[in-house]
Amino acid sequence: MRRLPPLNALRSFEAAGRLNSLTLAAEALNVTQSAVAQQIRLLESFLGQKLFERDGRAVRLTARGRHYWTDVSVCLGRLAEATEQMFDGTARTLLRVNASTSFMHAWLLPQLAHFRTEHPDIEIEIVATPDTQAGQLDDTSDVVIRRYTPELRRQDFVSRPLLRTEAVAVCAPSHPVLPTLHSPGDLLRAPLLHYAGMPQAWQYWFHCAQVSVGETLRGPFFDDFLLTLRAAVSGHGICLAPRAVIQDELAHGRLVTLFDDIVRLEGPPYHCLFRLADDAPHLATFVNWLLNRAPAQDRPVIAG
Repeated sequence: MRRLPPLNALRSFEAAGRLNSLTLAAEALNVTQSAVAQQIRLLESFLGQKLFERDGRAVRLTARGRHYWTDVSVCLGRLAEATEQMFDGTARTLLRVNASTSFMHAWLLPQLAHFRTEHPDIEIEIVATPDTQAGQLDDTSDVVIRRYTPELRRQDFVSRPLLRTEAVAVCAPSHPVLPTLHSPGDLLRAPLLHYAGMPQAWQYWFHCAQVSVGETLRGPFFDDFLLTLRAAVSGHGICLAPRAVIQDELAHGRLVTLFDDIVRLEGPPYHCLFRLADDAPHLATFVNWLLNRAPAQDRPVIAG
């Protein structure tokens, strides 16, 4: 069971931390100063630690209190917005979309600019979480976009294939190793970049290229796919990346593909999982738009 402090205590804490004064916080909340002080003592007792230090007639957040205040302020602001939307029938509709951090930056955010232009009445809230947390997602999102794996299934959610994940080897066009690469086997002597989320990806790629390799390959590992991609763009080496999500880098010449006419490494496609809701036309609007944004050549082949 979640441990949640009293809402009034959080409101007093947020106001006092924002204004650095119990008196001003009391005026903002239309209560007495002693009431604010009592609520803050209640919260400190709940947390088992001090949140403020006296600074003359003012109060100052402790180091840990400042971090807590930042989170509480965001949560209270979000709660206020959600409440206003419940009271205001003309408010914009909010959809929560969960995607991996790499997919969000590389593909989804550029696409959403078009959606907001076409549908200004539908607000999209993006929740970005690492690939390593895909199995720990809660059910607060209306749409989930991930590489599809069995643990991604959600009760009362529908799944639709969105994008293929054909991995291609890429590097910066100015990389000095490029003139020496004549066949896939030449990459064994090139600086390879590895994404820790798919540690065996290069082994699979070489297997598809019919090149024998050992269990381990040289080169640095990156915990975040975006860092892997950024390292490749910056000229640190060669990485594997889904073609569909690096179209912008390829189109602008920041990356070039290697041996993509020889090696085809197909991984689990990205799927769009969305909540079943007959009374949510805005959700259907977004999902239909999203599925249509995928270029025809990058859409997964549906069997049957």
